Amino acid sequence: MASIFKSLSPTDYSITPFPAYYKYSYTYTSGSTNNSQDVTLAYGYRYNSQSVEIRLPNTQQELYDSVTQTFYSPIPYATYGTTSESYIPSGSVYVISITQDIFGDKVLPGSFTVTVAGTQSYDDSHGNLIASSSGTGSIIGRIFYDKGVALLKPTSSITGGGMSKNGIFIPSGSSAIIQFSSSVLLYENNIKAKLSPTDFLYALNNPTVISYVTSSVSESATVTTDLAINLMMSHSMKPYVTTLGFYNEDNELLLVAKPSVPVQRTSDVMQTFIVKFDI
Repeated sequence: MASIFKSLSPTDYSITPFPAYYKYSYTYTSGSTNNSQDVTLAYGYRYNSQSVEIRLPNTQQELYDSVTQTFYSPIPYATYGTTSESYIPSGSVYVISITQDIFGDKVLPGSFTVTVAGTQSYDDSHGNLIASSSGTGSIIGRIFYDKGVALLKPTSSITGGGMSKNGIFIPSGSSAIIQFSSSVLLYENNIKAKLSPTDFLYALNNPTVISYVTSSVSESATVTTDLAINLMMSHSMKPYVTTLGFYNEDNELLLVAKPSVPVQRTSDVMQTFIVKFDI
């Protein structure tokens, strides 16, 4: 079987970056063992050095130490634009952690909300979590978009759970609804396969006979390869494009594209097939 190739020019290939978003909603129930591991909510508090002489292992204290050292040491202060008006944990903290395969490149700024007992916080697009869904309210937390981590100020002064200017309270057995949009930068590859009126009008396959259908659906016949080529060259029978294969310089197949329906070749105008795929 003979092979025929058509070269692509550099202008026939382009890459276009574009962001893609997806909205998620998770329900966390305090005290439940059935919560999703994609989004976790945990409580941490600072170790009191005066309570005991020897510090024993404690996951809640270690959590508090971890987030304060990670996000509130001098370098992160500058990185995340933390100011005196930003939320800074002092003694205890709720930590919401989202796995990276869920939030992607980052949590979309302005999309993060937490709802407890009918009260909802919102994200002001600058990393601050506000104890109100109306657009105004006190700062009770902070979200670090590129890490998928949100920190919230705990309080116990809310009967039945919820949030206020003093912080957020999630009593055992109650639920917190966590909603956000992931943000992923995708790259769309565009290939233009241009066929001139004289390209790929007949096959060079070895079989001596092929089948074809004429313009009248009721007529069909089997003809020799030579006759088929003559019909194609005279435009009495036009082939259809069913598959496009893309090769590298070593004739290695890299990509196969198929139209949803076969496309008949044109013999009088340029025909362009646009192939798009994301990476």
